[in-house]
Amino acid sequence: MHLNRSPIRPIDRQDVEDYKRDGVVCLRNVLSKDWIDLLEPVAREIAIDKKDVGLLPTMPGRYMARRVSEFRRFIFESAIAEAAGRVMESSEIRFFFDEFFVKSPQSTEYTQWHCDRMGWPVKGKMVPSIWIPLTPIVKANCLEVLAGSQIEDVPYWLFSPNARKMRKPEDRVAHPDIEKRRGEPGLKFLAWDMDPGDLLIVHPWVLHWSGGNPTDDWRIALSVRVFGDDIRWSPRPDCVNLAGVSFDEMIENERPAGSHFPLLWSATGERDSDERFPRSFATEWSKQAMGDVNEYKVFEELRNKQRQEGGS
Repeated sequence: MHLNRSPIRPIDRQDVEDYKRDGVVCLRNVLSKDWIDLLEPVAREIAIDKKDVGLLPTMPGRYMARRVSEFRRFIFESAIAEAAGRVMESSEIRFFFDEFFVKSPQSTEYTQWHCDRMGWPVKGKMVPSIWIPLTPIVKANCLEVLAGSQIEDVPYWLFSPNARKMRKPEDRVAHPDIEKRRGEPGLKFLAWDMDPGDLLIVHPWVLHWSGGNPTDDWRIALSVRVFGDDIRWSPRPDCVNLAGVSFDEMIENERPAGSHFPLLWSATGERDSDERFPRSFATEWSKQAMGDVNEYKVFEELRNKQRQEGGS
């Protein structure tokens, strides 16, 4: 089994420049087929068959690396951290968290236009999403990006679970309705046909969305969030929570480090093992709790609320 630790196709200068210009780069042929063969069957069991592997009922598509050995091995041993580090020109990459994005066959469900910036309890720009398809991707079900939108310094009000419980501050604006701007001169929209083994590096400030899934198979993508050199803690009440790490532990202006944020890759060759990485969560819950949470219903209710409020 060939589970490559470095990109099969080396990251070149054009990849770096594309990321700087567009806020996203599509990297072809980074991962071996064996990585996909290892992950896809397990992903289908969890995301489609709803196999209980001990994931949080409130976030059933997140933190696989804590509970599933195949995903933990992928995080610590695959080429994704090096790919992100070289694209961003960061000297090291630390782990943040992982999550699934799944769309059923012939689905019309979409994810609204947004950027991730204000969801994370940090400041800095080196906290990308590494978007990794585990099934073949067509442009119609790919993550789509408004190229160059990462240069706009706008702290949008993100629809995080915490933010939904708060009143939006006056100095924070809703995400723009980019769909209304299609065809506008000067705008460039980027989406790709992708094979498993390809991946996207997505800037945290770039505006992006995902439409439905017109294919006859499930679309499964893994998103791995990582930290680069310029990231410092800067928690706010509207940020997303991170299981097992309170805002109290996110010391302002300190770099993320410790057991939950292991070093995955560095230019010097240093990296952490998974020995100290958590295998569980700090809480326990009843089996009934698993049936009480409907992830898709939550997002549908949120989208309807945003439409009623005039948001995108």
